[in-house]
Amino acid sequence: MEPNWAVRNAERLKREAEEKKREEEETKRKAEEKKQMEEELVWRRKKHAAVIKSIRKYDPKAKSLWCGPDSTSRTSTISTSTRSTIVYGTAIARDYLDFKCVYLFRCHRRDSQLIKSQDKSLILTGPARGLILSDFIYLEVDLKINGARGQDKQLSKGLLEIDGRKVTRLETNEVMQVTCASQLSTVEVKFTVVNRAVEATVEIHVLWGYFHGQISAHTSSILDEFVLFKGETGGVFTSDGSRIIPLWLRVVNVCLTEKLIFTIETRDGTKLIIESTPATHGSDCYECPFGSEKFRVKVT
Repeated sequence: MEPNWAVRNAERLKREAEEKKREEEETKRKAEEKKQMEEELVWRRKKHAAVIKSIRKYDPKAKSLWCGPDSTSRTSTISTSTRSTIVYGTAIARDYLDFKCVYLFRCHRRDSQLIKSQDKSLILTGPARGLILSDFIYLEVDLKINGARGQDKQLSKGLLEIDGRKVTRLETNEVMQVTCASQLSTVEVKFTVVNRAVEATVEIHVLWGYFHGQISAHTSSILDEFVLFKGETGGVFTSDGSRIIPLWLRVVNVCLTEKLIFTIETRDGTKLIIESTPATHGSDCYECPFGSEKFRVKVT
């Protein structure tokens, strides 16, 4: 019996040693993870401070016009709470992909947009690519009022933040907003986080006839429409020349499991609805007769 007891005791000691080793390895792993998280947090804070500093250095006046992330501005709409106003200027986004300027809105004084009421939005001219919300997205707003006889005024100027650490934990497809309040206006930027997103490039041809109306788009789950073209702004478009409608916004992000829905509306209110199913490669082309016109919509 004694040899069996000795064997069992040796096996027990071996198991205890192995368990102790596993506990030590787990403790070491957790300590390393904690250290990495702390180092990453320090790096993120330094990077965040460096980005803010570089933006302020680029524009020293931004410090006095700072609008923090908790202030009371979608990458698809920007609206202003003022009376009828002629607006020009820029709205820039920077993400952690490269921190370079991605224009959401860029209009020169000669191409100013008319905002007739506070519930109307600026027609965006970007972004030219999808924004990556891995950490922060920084929004720089610099809008001016096109005044009579060159007497322009600063409508809104400020720096806003979208904190991806908080936003990405929320329900997808929820429309959120950040705002920038100033003396003359309050600029509201609405945005939505799209998971499993693909980047769709849109091209619309007028095959025959002429078009003077509005083209907008939305997804099957996000019903807020964004304007791609508006006749009042872009003017009458005919099928002469290149026959390609000069869209203000050509790149749209959409979830792989949803549909991208286009609405082509004429001046008399008649609407043509086109649905496109996204894919990871290739392109879809739709030819649609519509009254006296015919359109070709290409989604890549």
